[in-house]
Amino acid sequence: MSAQFVKETYEKMSDEELIRQLTQDAAGLTSEALQVVKDEVGRRKLSTNLINGVEAQQKSYTLEEIDTYCDLVRTLPCPITGDNNEPLNATLTSTVMSFIVFTNCRKEVIVGSPAALDKANNKALLLSLILGWWGIPWGIIRTFQAINTNLKNKKSNHLATPNNYLRSFVLSRIGEIETFKNDKQKLFEVISRK
Repeated sequence: MSAQFVKETYEKMSDEELIRQLTQDAAGLTSEALQVVKDEVGRRKLSTNLINGVEAQQKSYTLEEIDTYCDLVRTLPCPITGDNNEPLNATLTSTVMSFIVFTNCRKEVIVGSPAALDKANNKALLLSLILGWWGIPWGIIRTFQAINTNLKNKKSNHLATPNNYLRSFVLSRIGEIETFKNDKQKLFEVISRK
């Protein structure tokens, strides 16, 4: 992708579209494209934190660096309950629903307080137990997998440190987290969005 094409594409975007693009989908930009980004952010007089968010998407991180970003997220209120009593973590829920010949398995990473995560895992577990096994043959197989996933993941909901699901979530949104790290409301929006 040429720098000229990137420049023309960014010039056509609204401020809101450009901010979304730069915070969510700027990994792998060339040095020429990065310069175009810097020029466009300066031309529009947007926050220079956007540049930090773009640069954050270009890096590789150590576990300690990832955990530093996780700590920013863990201090926020729970996006499910609004409570701010415990450090946040994340979990993977697995829900299976079957209808004789059709089986649907949905997996979702959720950020929240340990109690809210337990509740989400329990809900997925209950739905899978009631509605999952009806499909032949995959319903039974996927239901057992979902049960295992939800039970196993509940164990990491209460860790005193960030679990791997939170680390993965943070890495997937590193540009937004770096851009908005000093704006708790924007960070809350990042973790609340599905």
